[in-house]
Amino acid sequence: MRIIVVCGMSNEKVKARLNPICQLDEIERVYLVRRQPFSMHKVQTFCPPKQIRNILILAETYRLLTLCILCLVVNPSLLYGIYFVPHGIYAAIIGRLFRKRVVQELIGTDRPKVMSSRLLLWLLKRAEWIGIRGSSSKKELINIGIPGSQLFSPIAVNALDFDLFKPNPVEKVYDLIYCGRLEEVKQIDIIIRAIGVLKETYPTLKAVIIGDGPLLEDLQSLTEDLGLKSSIFFAGDQPNDKIPGYLNQSRIFVMASAFEGLPVAMLEALSCGLPVVMPDVGDIRDVAIHGVNAWIVSDNTLQGYVEGLSALLNNQALYSRLKHSALEMREKFIVDYSAEAAIRIWKDVIFQRNANKNE
Repeated sequence: MRIIVVCGMSNEKVKARLNPICQLDEIERVYLVRRQPFSMHKVQTFCPPKQIRNILILAETYRLLTLCILCLVVNPSLLYGIYFVPHGIYAAIIGRLFRKRVVQELIGTDRPKVMSSRLLLWLLKRAEWIGIRGSSSKKELINIGIPGSQLFSPIAVNALDFDLFKPNPVEKVYDLIYCGRLEEVKQIDIIIRAIGVLKETYPTLKAVIIGDGPLLEDLQSLTEDLGLKSSIFFAGDQPNDKIPGYLNQSRIFVMASAFEGLPVAMLEALSCGLPVVMPDVGDIRDVAIHGVNAWIVSDNTLQGYVEGLSALLNNQALYSRLKHSALEMREKFIVDYSAEAAIRIWKDVIFQRNANKNE
């Protein structure tokens, strides 16, 4: 069996999604159409030549033509689009053109774009299966007329390496940690401003921000303007195997995103035993439970984060309770977010079984 995958994302995220598919004996080859090179067992990658890779219109034209040629030459069993704009759109159009089965994965930040467009919704509904991140996404899609039997949760991206993301009793260096892209939807400026307020009460407060993105320089400038340069360390983009070290050196994981699905970074932090301070968005409440393993900021405001972070920094009993619950949830993660679970789900999807459909 041959499958075509069209996507973007980082190498780590691509690997996480393709790994359970490639482990299926029935899968002969995965043809990956992507802007950047990628290497993995059973995967053959097609990306634009270097000369046009950074010229958007030429690079995307190349990808579309490649999808057409692959459908003609290799006769794939299905197309899998990850992130609907533009990758899922390509999969939907080419799938209809060549009468191929299509599986779509709707990432959290992608969903508002799709739901605001009749055309995009029409294309999405043509998919045989639609991958979602959790119960909030499912409810929202069912409310607009997509049958629950069409939805599934491709947990591959959340299949954690539990030998890597585990508690390690090392000395704490940072009070707060953020891991993720430095982009507008993540609202990291709220975290930085909250740290500025908290410094008045906790003068030795330290935070680390891990990640890269278009707002890096702006966030560094904001940090300097608020006089927080000695309090906030920008660690940059880090390889996956270095993240657990930073998490275990930290006390609290924090995000302030305007929109999310079910963030992997949150799952990794909980798996290392960190209480999390999170916004009430997307599918976060599927895992983060206020007062149990998390502090949920319902209004997603600066004041909300100041109050939540203060509660954990100031109340050792509360902090210990949330930390203990995070470690207890890790045992559930080992079952729910294992590589084996991801493989079982993809068997159901690829071979059109009903066992995993969310009726």
